[in-house]
Amino acid sequence: MTTPNPDNEFDWKAAEADVVDLRTRRPANWSADLDDERDEIGDAPVPVDLPTSRRTATRRPIIPAWLRSKAEAIAFARWFIGHYTYVFAYHLTRLPLYAGRLLVRAPRGVVRSISGTSHWVSDAEGRPIRLAAVRREDAADYLRLSRQRDDRVRLRTVILLLSAAFCLVSGTFLLTAAPRAVLYASLAVLMGVLGVIGSPADKPLVDVATVKPRVRKLTADVLMRAFLAAGLCKSDDPIVFPAPIMRDGPGWRAVIDLPYGIKADTAIKKRNDLAAGLDLDEVQVWPERVRGTAGSARRLALWVADEDPYAKESGLWPLISKGQVDVFESFPFGEDQRGRLVCLQLMFTSLLVGAIPRMGKTFAARVPALACALDPIVELHIYDGKGGQDWRAFERVAHRIGFGVRDEVVLALVEDLRALVAEMNRRYDTIATLPPDICPESKVTRAIAERRSLKLWPILVVIDEFQRHSGNPIYGAEIVSLLTELCKVGPSVGIMIVLATQKPDGKAVPTDLRDNIGTRFALKTMTWQSSEAVLGAGSYTAGHDSSRLQRAHKGVGILLGADDSGAVEDALTVRTHRTPLADIDAVIARARALREAAGTLSGQAAGEQPAEVAVSSLLDDILTVVPLGEPKVWSEAVAARLAELRPEVYGGWKPEQVAAALKPYGIPVGRQVWGTDPATGEKANRKGIHRDDIAAAVAERNQRRRAA
Repeated sequence: MTTPNPDNEFDWKAAEADVVDLRTRRPANWSADLDDERDEIGDAPVPVDLPTSRRTATRRPIIPAWLRSKAEAIAFARWFIGHYTYVFAYHLTRLPLYAGRLLVRAPRGVVRSISGTSHWVSDAEGRPIRLAAVRREDAADYLRLSRQRDDRVRLRTVILLLSAAFCLVSGTFLLTAAPRAVLYASLAVLMGVLGVIGSPADKPLVDVATVKPRVRKLTADVLMRAFLAAGLCKSDDPIVFPAPIMRDGPGWRAVIDLPYGIKADTAIKKRNDLAAGLDLDEVQVWPERVRGTAGSARRLALWVADEDPYAKESGLWPLISKGQVDVFESFPFGEDQRGRLVCLQLMFTSLLVGAIPRMGKTFAARVPALACALDPIVELHIYDGKGGQDWRAFERVAHRIGFGVRDEVVLALVEDLRALVAEMNRRYDTIATLPPDICPESKVTRAIAERRSLKLWPILVVIDEFQRHSGNPIYGAEIVSLLTELCKVGPSVGIMIVLATQKPDGKAVPTDLRDNIGTRFALKTMTWQSSEAVLGAGSYTAGHDSSRLQRAHKGVGILLGADDSGAVEDALTVRTHRTPLADIDAVIARARALREAAGTLSGQAAGEQPAEVAVSSLLDDILTVVPLGEPKVWSEAVAARLAELRPEVYGGWKPEQVAAALKPYGIPVGRQVWGTDPATGEKANRKGIHRDDIAAAVAERNQRRRAA
């Protein structure tokens, strides 16, 4: 495997400062200065070896990166020029409107000016005080106030007369001696002043060219009020700020120590209460734990956005135009609320994507598929339950691909999954023969995957609209069983599964299958139960509920397990990158070129059509192992015979699994069957099945096929 061409590589160094470290929920270039700040405020013991801790601390740059960036400076200059050019043009075109408003409001301004002047000259503001002296019957105070009023009236009358005389002289000069232009300009200024004076408070003269978002500047007082309102602190036991409140991207960031005994996780669960205390929308308020040596169980980082971070359209996938992927490393998946890059590593795990329709489910599932397509050693198996245009471009790179849920497509999927289970078992046998220096952890590595002779290259299976396959009345149970087996032990030998469904419940994605999927992504769902069905038990009580996501925020979801921790409290809200159909063709063309150059193009992409096969279902296999002369048989005997017939599919099955697999067909599995135990020779009644029930189900299936 050759090293990718640097000219065709995604610029990871340029994006490094904006990548989210999913293990700490901090930017990759986050500094350890908070450790020092905690020492200085006495919140933690000062290390004994203080010089060593200073030497190992990461220093922040004196001049911020954005100030040294030519691209940032150009971007700011473009925004500044564009913004104020737009504002100037906006108001310039409305000058006649503003002049008309001034003219209409000028008479009211005259009335207000006369009224205000008369109140000022007559000292009307002092009248309440004089009346108060009358009510108190305080003659001395009243006489003093009256003399004060008389003095003010005389002085203000003189000022008014002098001002009137000046205005009269100026007006006479303008009418008799001044040029007409000066006269008209003076009249315009006078009308403008009177129009401004006559403007109502609720009707501003000038329109707003740009609607500015409601920005909440964080201060200690504002945060104290919010945390008090949320019940997270008390007046006599307040929150503490171990670091200054500062700007952080398009928002404010505050590091907060809650009172002793109050956990940061408690504050995260009260995100709505904090938003109400800050008088903001919930989508602008983002609390998270501060972990590591700089954090504690009660230390919280609160980031408050200036505006809805998801109101604008998400950016294109960074690898749309150029770049290659190493599937053993992480690849761009989306952005968090602060616009930082969030990466996903799919190797050694499986991914479940759940959402209601039209919320970006297919876009989310397509990102890892495109990433794997850009690694030429990955073998793609893609099945689209809808059959539209979303996945058609992958025909040029996919080893196996199918569209819709027609019988031949479902049969092909079943056969493919059976073959993959057999392939998984072969891979474990192959890995067992490799020496520890080549395969130290009994897992596929990049070096092993590139050895084509071992046939251990990564395999990606993507099934979109999975509920249509799992709900198939004939093969659904077998599809779920095969995928469960692959999700349990397949990732260690390089088999990755991506399932996307718009019906994330126990019927569409059974619990046994869902519990073996390590990475979950829940976009907008209808209920918290559906959200928990995707993210797993405990996610709702931990404060993660995808039903609270807004419909307008397409592509926004809660990501769990991207950091390989799987901890519910480490879930992250992510907006996936856009992968428009118009741009996918370019990515797939680049992916095909990489595969052709590496010699890894195979299967249907290489023109090899899968052979027509008659795939047996579970019912057919039971009829095979239960002869006509045996009308009734114990379930444990059926499980043992099935395992002998197809060990790669039914190996390890027990009577309970037989019952679960037959349940979708409506076949009774709890009937008592009289039989003889072959091991002991004893006769007994045990749960079993009737062969006639299986034969009737097969006949009904065949009849439906002929009718179709």
